Amino acid sequence: MKKLSKLIVAVLFTAIALTSCKKSSDNSPAGTTMTFKANGTAVTYNACVAVSASVNDVNQTLITGTNLTNGKPGAASMEVNITHDLATLKAGQSYSVTTAPKDGLILFYFVNDSDVFTTQPAHPIGTVTITDVTSSTIKGTFSAQLFSEDDFTGDHVLYTIAGGSFTAKRGN
Repeated sequence: MKKLSKLIVAVLFTAIALTSCKKSSDNSPAGTTMTFKANGTAVTYNACVAVSASVNDVNQTLITGTNLTNGKPGAASMEVNITHDLATLKAGQSYSVTTAPKDGLILFYFVNDSDVFTTQPAHPIGTVTITDVTSSTIKGTFSAQLFSEDDFTGDHVLYTIAGGSFTAKRGN
């Protein structure tokens, strides 16, 4: 799952970087960012994209932040996965980590190529709020508690994510 997700992120960012209107030294989609604090340490990504996906006929919105260098995504990234159709997102909508599949939320924090931390439904602490939606961008805020990907009971909080915000370029 980790390798597939990283591959999807790499392909998406490469496609967006190559089709972005504004050229820059790092080929980041112009004006897109994601920032947050992980256990009190500031994290900033210079590229953020929102794309739609469908898994088992369930529409999802994937909002991913990473650092692009020469058009290539770095090893670290944050993914906000909302179980809601990208086409119908509206400002003011909020989503929480939950065990219910509809309008739920999962966050994935890839700190490097091999370590991923995620929200867990057994300990559902996390929200995202959509603050602005245009034809080209989606903005929002988020926070969460993250666990090892195999800590299904959510016993040991490893990362507290606070003050998260994003401006994402709409993909598809």
